[in-house]
Amino acid sequence: MKIGIILFALLAWISCNDETIVKKDVEVFESEGEWVNMLATDGCSWHFEIPSEDKTMTYYLPDDSSVKEIEKVLGKKEESYSFTKVRIRYSLTGKKKDVQCGWGATNTYDEIEIHEISKK
Repeated sequence: MKIGIILFALLAWISCNDETIVKKDVEVFESEGEWVNMLATDGCSWHFEIPSEDKTMTYYLPDDSSVKEIEKVLGKKEESYSFTKVRIRYSLTGKKKDVQCGWGATNTYDEIEIHEISKK
């Protein structure tokens, strides 16, 4: 009986301490693009420019957790005019985020979570 209680307690403890996080299935995209800051030329501050299938550009902003990964790979963000070619794997978060643009304006872009990024 004691062994049964100990085994039950052990199983209950293991199941309560399982820290596996189950993420919903999300569509992951992989693309080449640019990590851009054009604020100095009255464009917008740091954002991603990803070419669309129709030859236009789509603009994205990283979520807060992705900024650390970006800075680890590409270095700290500086307030200078910059274009860095990248290859990224990302998914849309379903949220929107504002970015500072020239003349005191802001734009709203889709937010993405970066799964992997490398400099080209």
